[in-house]
Amino acid sequence: MSWVFELKEYLKLMQTGRIALVRNPRKEGVISMPGLDLIIYDGDPFSFLWTIKRNPPSYLFGTIHVPYTKVWDSIPDNAKQAFAISTHVYFELDLVNPTTVSALSSCQMLPHGKNLSDVLPGDLYSRLKRHLEYVRGMMPHWMTKDQRGRGLYADYLFNAIAGNWERKRPVWVMLMVNSLTESDVRSRGVPVLDLYLAQEAERLRKKTAAVEKVEEQCLPLNGLNFSQVSG
Repeated sequence: MSWVFELKEYLKLMQTGRIALVRNPRKEGVISMPGLDLIIYDGDPFSFLWTIKRNPPSYLFGTIHVPYTKVWDSIPDNAKQAFAISTHVYFELDLVNPTTVSALSSCQMLPHGKNLSDVLPGDLYSRLKRHLEYVRGMMPHWMTKDQRGRGLYADYLFNAIAGNWERKRPVWVMLMVNSLTESDVRSRGVPVLDLYLAQEAERLRKKTAAVEKVEEQCLPLNGLNFSQVSG
């Protein structure tokens, strides 16, 4: 049995018309996919679990990138059971592989030794720098006792999130700034859901793989121009 973490590729096919979504009288969702058996979901709008009807079955599970503790109790038992009984688990990216993490970091950098100050308007760069200085100053007040108890320090946490920001492309800096809120900082140290499941799959000795390569995520974002990022 296999458990696939992302629905993204199948949703792309639905948009092209290569997959048709219909509903049967029992209000189950059925997808007809060339070369595959039926994909069915149980009609529960909060389930996010789809089953590929084959022997043995496969499962598709969609989610968002948030700390797993925020959503774990809301994930239906059928999704947890599908994960538990699956022997193979396929994720969006192999986030437990150091090579993947390194490649993700590298792809965020500006080319040819450029700095962010070279590509941002001067006033915007100054505002960004002031904001990051504000965040650095607030970080000790935002951190929780639990984070401190686990050995996390404000400067370490800030550098882990915003380190080398002056060398990053604008789109990645925008995503970084969006994650530098008090609530996000207070949840740092808790793995996001996909990373947690990848760690669990590794701990349970399931076979894992990725359905995307790093460049397939990076290139579309890196292809955005400044007006698309700032707009």
